[in-house]
Amino acid sequence: MNPGAPAPADDAFDAVFAIRLPPRPYPGLRPFEQHEWPIFFGRERMTDEIVDRLLGHRLLVVHGDSGCGKSSLVRAGVLPRLEQESARGGVRWRTCTTLPRAAPLWNLARALAALDTPGGDGHGLELRTIAFRRALNFGREAPAALAELLGCGPRSQVCILIDQFEELFEHTRRHGAEEATLLAACLVGLLDAPPAGLYAVLTMRSEFLGACSRYEGFAEAVNRTQYLLPRMEHDDLMRAIREPAVLYDGEVTRELAERLIVDGGGGQDQLPLIQHGLMLLHDERARAAGLALAGPTPGAPAWRLGVEHYHAEHGLAGLLSAHADAVQARAEQQCLGGEATRVVEDLFRALTDINAEGQAIRRPCPLARLVAVTGAEESVLRCVVDTFRADGVSFLEPYGHEALPADELIDISHEALIRCWRRIAEPREGWLAREFRNGLVWRALLVQADSFERDPGNVLGATTTDERERWLRRRNAAWAERYGGGWERVQRLLAASVEARALRAAEREVAEKQRQEARRLRRRSRALAVGLSVLAFTSALGGLAWQQSRIAEAARRFAEGERELALTARDEVVRQLEALVEAREAEAAARAAAEAVAQEARQSATALASVVDELERATTAANAPASGDGQAVQRSLTEAKSELRAQVSNLSNLSAQQAAPPVSAAPAPASGGVAPRLWIYIAEEGQRPTAEALEARLRSVRIGDAALELPGIVLVKAAPARSMLRCFRTEECRQDGEALARALAALLQSPTPSLEDFSALYGSSGSVRARHYELWFAPGAIVLSAR
Repeated sequence: MNPGAPAPADDAFDAVFAIRLPPRPYPGLRPFEQHEWPIFFGRERMTDEIVDRLLGHRLLVVHGDSGCGKSSLVRAGVLPRLEQESARGGVRWRTCTTLPRAAPLWNLARALAALDTPGGDGHGLELRTIAFRRALNFGREAPAALAELLGCGPRSQVCILIDQFEELFEHTRRHGAEEATLLAACLVGLLDAPPAGLYAVLTMRSEFLGACSRYEGFAEAVNRTQYLLPRMEHDDLMRAIREPAVLYDGEVTRELAERLIVDGGGGQDQLPLIQHGLMLLHDERARAAGLALAGPTPGAPAWRLGVEHYHAEHGLAGLLSAHADAVQARAEQQCLGGEATRVVEDLFRALTDINAEGQAIRRPCPLARLVAVTGAEESVLRCVVDTFRADGVSFLEPYGHEALPADELIDISHEALIRCWRRIAEPREGWLAREFRNGLVWRALLVQADSFERDPGNVLGATTTDERERWLRRRNAAWAERYGGGWERVQRLLAASVEARALRAAEREVAEKQRQEARRLRRRSRALAVGLSVLAFTSALGGLAWQQSRIAEAARRFAEGERELALTARDEVVRQLEALVEAREAEAAARAAAEAVAQEARQSATALASVVDELERATTAANAPASGDGQAVQRSLTEAKSELRAQVSNLSNLSAQQAAPPVSAAPAPASGGVAPRLWIYIAEEGQRPTAEALEARLRSVRIGDAALELPGIVLVKAAPARSMLRCFRTEECRQDGEALARALAALLQSPTPSLEDFSALYGSSGSVRARHYELWFAPGAIVLSAR
């Protein structure tokens, strides 16, 4: 194309001004596309400023936080503005968009080649792609070569959007700096020697600005052309929420808009969450009203969204999480037959990562690698991916339903999904956290594998082997490549660990058998020793019994002899008594005969007493263990002694009475003085420090004649509504209780415990100690008085 050629005809610009509304007023979580400019509101001032800077510098670097709307602003704001505003003056603007991904220069060449051959023959497109790729090898002279190939001039201009420019640095880390150096040199050349009609816009996350200094002259170029995307003002957010609905014969109430802005939280995810929430609310409202979801329908009834339609219990983030759960359930039902598999989990774990700053980021992967990592069948994984990138969902990109080639990069549409979907973002058991821990485990296994290769004896322990054996069943070599590879090395380590575990188990089994045999021998030895002990003890008992029987027999014979003597003595006493009776009958006859008889009776009694004493000594001497016969003899001796004593008593006409003097009980010693005791009860753990300080002061207080005992401080679950000092005896309440209440009033600024008499409840109870008091604090602050 000749740069000086006349302006195209008017009909060449008709498509620039044609307005075709997208199917929905709100795109959802994904960024706006260029054709969705009619519903892009709220950033008109930013769009004007970027266009002015771009026209002045030819190169502009738009940067900001992840998810702040950089791509949407350039795609749906800047590029359509260039095409429309310049077309009004007869200037033709062509725009294209590319991402670095795995082939930065080839992707840019394809985007440039498609500008002049949209939908053309494949051969011509391939040739132009090769031509543009060669031109990009020129470094700083590449812009001039590109402008010539594109036919750029004053009336035919081209703007290139390189979106997500930070991917270039990841490509450098993986594949080297060659392509990144050429692309950076091309952009520096565009700024220093811009050819007529060629412009470029880059979007990049702010945290990657420092990486621009790796390429010669590029940091200086970024400093001259950077634009930090500001936050949207409140009025801008209101327009972004409410204006698109008007184009679709609808309305979003101001109250709902205000509620969504508040729930959005004001962070980097605010606008994507609001757009996603509005998309769900609109779709739900349209289905309820029977409206089509393919765009505005002429003559359709007006619709309205108010706060009554917004039922998000956990805000916009919760709405997004619930939507993602529903899509997962649908994918598992449609693609996995409702089976409880982990394909969806493994898919999103492969597409997310944590950067060096600890932030959750996206991790694009080719479809073929995702199939290998998840271990799922390709048809199953394609079905799952299609479910998550379908219209009205757009959680994954590329969006739509077109079949994807195996090398197509699959990416999460917006990092808000990573931060808000509970299954991914849960700090301890979320998919991202679990994947991070799995990566640490794999790297630890690689370290252990290094040690094993140096020393084959350095294997895993038995417990660790069991855990890692189960853990590795869900892993494969493709997954391991993410964390340094070494699948075969770890497998060799695990195989050696399993073998060592089996060897240790066999050794333990042999050792256990040896311990069991040793225990059996010890039991036999103990049984033999017990048997011998029982035999010896039985023999000893037999010998002792034989000896005791001999002793008992001797005692029996001795007792029999003593009994015979006792009986003979008794008979003699009886005869003497009979003679005494006869003598008393003859007393009247002669006093001398009577006196003689009496004297004889006394002598008989004395003799009988001697017999009794002798019998007593004989009984004592025979008082040894005896058999049954010996015991009978002893009973006979005892009976004989009783009869002899009775006879002596009759002869002596004496009675012996003995009365034990009464023993009076000694009076119980009087109890000593009891010190007053105070328990402190608190209602809240926060009261404990002040209560402890109060306890320290109370230790110097004396109540009456004794120091105060303070056993401790107790936290209770049920506390009174007001603070009180409890006493349990009326007399103690009047004396010690009032003195203690005055002491507490002097030590406490607040609260002031009231003295409460509980003697009506506990006065008669014996379980309450004397001088026992309780200080109960109600909930609230405890303030001590200044000393």
